[in-house]
Amino acid sequence: MEEDNKLIEERREKLKALRAAGLAYPNDFRRRDLASRLNESHGDKTKEALEQTPVAASIAGRMMLKRPMAK
Repeated sequence: MEEDNKLIEERREKLKALRAAGLAYPNDFRRRDLASRLNESHGDKTKEALEQTPVAASIAGRMMLKRPMAK
């Protein structure tokens, strides 16, 4: 338990130093595309067509559902 407290205190000190430097939780990611626009422009293409001409995209968001079909 004492070791856990020491670890937490070390992490708090590191966070304090990061905040003092202004870099606590940087978010420098910038999206270039919207999923809806990508779907409008490429949603009707087949897998083969997309593999022949790959589309580079930069989108942001959360994955709300993942349905793995394999074991």
